[in-house]
Amino acid sequence: MELILLKDVDKLGRRGAVVKVARGYARNYLIPRGLAVPATNKNRAALAAELARGEGRKERVREGAEEAAARFAEVALKFQKLCRESGELYGSVTAAEVATALAAYGFDVDKKQVSFDEPISHIGMFAARVKLAEGVEVTVPVTVVRPEE
Repeated sequence: MELILLKDVDKLGRRGAVVKVARGYARNYLIPRGLAVPATNKNRAALAAELARGEGRKERVREGAEEAAARFAEVALKFQKLCRESGELYGSVTAAEVATALAAYGFDVDKKQVSFDEPISHIGMFAARVKLAEGVEVTVPVTVVRPEE
């Protein structure tokens, strides 16, 4: 079945792409979630008009994200977590915790925008990547220490 993607879908395609998928995947997942529509002539024309309008909006969002990225240079996060003698944490530092900590600095970041190269599950210094917009990504240093008693 041919579909037009309305949003970026990991491992499938980017917004506006025409893709062929199994009927069940389209009917049960992509279409109900508003990720795609059937590739009819009417939908193709509507998407082309919308993409033309969206280019200017996308550029403004990118410019705002680049300005915010400059402010991220002064951010360094520090978490105090309980751990074993070996330095292994009871749990881990999550993307939600990083997003909450960034909110204290005045950044409006969703946990879905935060990613790690490896899980933060022990004491040390790490890097968290924050995707602000398409093509704009910053790295925030994250330090995990034992709680001071």
